[in-house]
Amino acid sequence: MLRWVEGGKKGGDGSVMEPAEFSLFGGVDPGEVPKLLARFDAHEESFEKGELLFREGDVPHEVGLVLSGALHVMQDDFWGNASIVSEVGEGDLFGASSACDPVPALDTHGLALVPTRALYLDTGRILNPPPGAPACHVRALANFARMLAGKYAVLNRKITHTAKRTTRGKVLSYLSEQAALAGSDLFAIPFNRQQLADYLEVDRAALSKVLARMRDEGVIDFDRSTFRLLRP
Repeated sequence: MLRWVEGGKKGGDGSVMEPAEFSLFGGVDPGEVPKLLARFDAHEESFEKGELLFREGDVPHEVGLVLSGALHVMQDDFWGNASIVSEVGEGDLFGASSACDPVPALDTHGLALVPTRALYLDTGRILNPPPGAPACHVRALANFARMLAGKYAVLNRKITHTAKRTTRGKVLSYLSEQAALAGSDLFAIPFNRQQLADYLEVDRAALSKVLARMRDEGVIDFDRSTFRLLRP
């Protein structure tokens, strides 16, 4: 049984943010959020860096909301080679799609990148409001559906990158997306080299060679995880 831990994530000024300040509860009166948490059988868990939030083989019935920290959702192939399915940060959901479309057991695991705290909610209780459910439940359900659609969009973008035939094509696709998201040709990505290789499903050495070649050609410049796209 997961334990309940008081508190929330840190805001930019160091203050503790309450669950009501996350998108899942957007538009809900803050005074109604504790009632929703009880209705959804909410409980909170803390994880150290490198701990697993969920494992392959788990049978999901809950969705997680990251209150602080971040995790990688990862998948291993038959030989144990890992690929990063997605990164989940503060305010994001994990496990939503599996819980909405039940599977016998998960084929992914969630690895905490830093000390991470997650709020777990019973998905069945979210998705099946009883007759006469309060408006706050309906609002949370709408927010849940919107966030789930966003996660599918993120997954589709990854498929777009990894579907490219070459490592260079995958890198260009990913970096172009990151520049667009940042609204600038200068941006930082959330991955180190190994993580980027795992995300794009390429060999790390091959990735490093492609990046170095693209820098020599004047296509990009970079310093660790900070990149700038250059025009010829």
